[in-house]
Amino acid sequence: MRKFALILAAAGLGAATALAGSADAQTPEDDAGVICDRLNYRFQFDFKYRKSFPQADAARALHRSGVEKCESGDPEAGIADLRDALRKIKVEPEPL
Repeated sequence: MRKFALILAAAGLGAATALAGSADAQTPEDDAGVICDRLNYRFQFDFKYRKSFPQADAARALHRSGVEKCESGDPEAGIADLRDALRKIKVEPEPL
């Protein structure tokens, strides 16, 4: 009985690993999506404290544009807009 339980556990672990895949199996689009998400989160977090900055309206417009581009299938342009939006509120985006 104990041997049977160990075999089932090993089979389950193997199946879970196969379903999860490896980090190398991620496509560049997945990476770009992650970068878009991180930059979007960073902007939203930092913007709360920088709403009064002189270029806040321009930064907000760039942020919206970047999010739209990321969601519509042009993540490279979206990432560029999101990084520019962060720079407008004096936040240097971390290299991702």
